[in-house]
Amino acid sequence: MNNHYFEKLSKQGFSTITSALQQFIRHSYTLQFTTFFWCQGGEAIFTIDGHRFRFVQGSTIICPKGSNITVHDITSDFSTRFLGVFEDIWLAARCSFSPEMIQAITCRPYKGLGTSNEQAFISNIFKQVEIIEDELRYIPQESDYCRKNIILLANALLLYVQHAQEVASNEQIKKDLGIEDKEKIFLQFRDLITQHFREERSVQFYADKLNISTRYLNSVCQRAAEQNAKNIIDRYTIVELQVALMYTHKTFQELVNEYHFPDQSYLNRYFKRHTGYSLSEFRSRRALAATI
Repeated sequence: MNNHYFEKLSKQGFSTITSALQQFIRHSYTLQFTTFFWCQGGEAIFTIDGHRFRFVQGSTIICPKGSNITVHDITSDFSTRFLGVFEDIWLAARCSFSPEMIQAITCRPYKGLGTSNEQAFISNIFKQVEIIEDELRYIPQESDYCRKNIILLANALLLYVQHAQEVASNEQIKKDLGIEDKEKIFLQFRDLITQHFREERSVQFYADKLNISTRYLNSVCQRAAEQNAKNIIDRYTIVELQVALMYTHKTFQELVNEYHFPDQSYLNRYFKRHTGYSLSEFRSRRALAATI
C-alpha cells in the first residue's frame, strides 16, 4: 500500500492496488477499511483476528473494517491484489447476506476449485474496479454511478467466497493448520455472537457459555483482535443495526423488540454512543446519500 492508494480511497470511497504487504510483516495492523484480498502469486502465513492461515495463489480473503492482521512470513514471489471500500459500500454489498453467513465467510482464505475460470472471474472483477477508477478520474460527476457498480462488484466477490466456502471445508482448514486453544476459544466466541447477539450482549453470558472467566475471555480477544470482548460484541451488533436501518423498513420499535433492548430511548443512546448518530439521523443520512 502507499499514500496514493489511501488518497484515492478517502476521495472515492474505494480503491485497489497490488502489493507484497511488506509493511504487514511481523507487525500487527488493524484494518481501517473493509478489504478484499486476492493472492496473485507466491504464499504467505497470516494471522487474522486470531486465526492462523496459509494464503496461497488463487485464494481470496474478505476482512471487514477492524480486523487485526499480521503477516508472519511471505515467499519472495508473493503478491496480492486488494480492494478497500468504505463502510457504506461494504454494508450495501453485504445487505442480502445473513449475519451468520457473513461471519462464516469473512477473515478466512478460500480458493474454491482453483480453476482457471474461477481465477479469471476474480481477475476480471479487479480489472473492472480499475476501469471504474479511470472513469472517475476523467468524469468525476459519475461518482454515484461508479459507487453503485463497486457495490455490485463487492457483492460478486462475496457471492464467490460464499460458493468457495461450500467447496472448501472450513473444519479441514483448521485441522490442517492446527489451532491453539486460545484461537479455538476465539472462534467459538465469534460463533456464539452470531447466534445470540440479538438477545445477549454481556461478556458474562459468553464467558459462561465457554466455561471460562470474563477475564480470560478478554485476554483471548485482546490477543486475537486487540479489542476486549465487549467491544467485539458491540461492533458486531452495531453493524447489523446499520444494515437493518439502511436496507429494511423495520421501525425503531421493531428493532427494540428484535434486539431485546429495554426501550427506544435505550437503543437510541446505545447506537449514538457507538456511531455518533441517532437512529433517525443515521437512517435519514443514508437515505439522502442513496439519492445523491
